Amino acid sequence: MLSPAALEAEYRKALDAVGRVLFIERWPDVPLRWNRRLRRAGRAVIDHRGKRFKSAVIEISPVYFEVYPHDLPGILVHEAVHVGLAVQGRPFGHGPEFRRACEAADGLLHSRWLPGRVFRYRCPVCGVVLERRRRAADSRWCADCVAVAEAAGDDGYASNRALQLVETVFQGPEETATQPVCENGTDGDPSAGPLRYPVRPNDERPSHDGGP
Repeated sequence: MLSPAALEAEYRKALDAVGRVLFIERWPDVPLRWNRRLRRAGRAVIDHRGKRFKSAVIEISPVYFEVYPHDLPGILVHEAVHVGLAVQGRPFGHGPEFRRACEAADGLLHSRWLPGRVFRYRCPVCGVVLERRRRAADSRWCADCVAVAEAAGDDGYASNRALQLVETVFQGPEETATQPVCENGTDGDPSAGPLRYPVRPNDERPSHDGGP
């Protein structure tokens, strides 16, 4: 793990790189913190009112960087772009503006899976195989097939359409980036991304575990 001084130096490089791309000469105070509970590489926690930026904190996962230490510069740039766009009152989710700025500042658009068990589910309707890091406590469905069925006037949440567990495998360290870095949504709302494992609309225990 990097020393505090080395981490601060990497963070400053990331802010400088993003500042050059977004033309930010002076950054507000944006603390950088470790958060061992994160299920992804990092996140930008941004407090805003409409387009008015109030404050932000960037959190990164020590567990992730113990496995993939060389991803740190790109992840720091990724999270700094979220904050930089918010500071400017622009959409700060994973939209086109974000992607252009992140690539221009040499940031990572995706991170890797941490080693661990993977539960693979197959949709009996379309055959697609979806992965989860946590086993579902109750039934889940393929979001695309639910939408198609409901558009046709059918019950998208019929029991014979529920995802079926087909295998459990151990997935080791990844060579390539495969999942979103953080949970910021397409328009800056962390919950804006589509659920790929929807529950019934009247389910008392809806959940989103931040999976792909």
